[in-house]
Amino acid sequence: MTNPQGCRLDIEVGERTVVRLSGELDTADARSARKLLTAYIRAGTTIVVDLVAVTSVGPSGLAALVDLHQLARQQGSRLVVVTGNGPAQRALEGAGLTGTLDVRAVLAGD
Repeated sequence: MTNPQGCRLDIEVGERTVVRLSGELDTADARSARKLLTAYIRAGTTIVVDLVAVTSVGPSGLAALVDLHQLARQQGSRLVVVTGNGPAQRALEGAGLTGTLDVRAVLAGD
């Protein structure tokens, strides 16, 4: 799925749901991703948000990750954020969120 701003979102459903994003995670993209991921979190599954190919994460993207993390905890689900060592990792570190969210450099099992 690609929205007009160019952020691409691919979903792989299995034992865990893996959502891979690429491009810029800005206001419109964050809203779309939050809406989609909310449905999976409510299903009580483990959600992996793979941001390795994301080129930038804006404040709305960071807020969406925090909101999704909180919703996952409320639903008894788990949200894991995979960042690699690129822009997403730097954005999370800059916002002080690496201790709040379950952040991983790589997706285990890949």
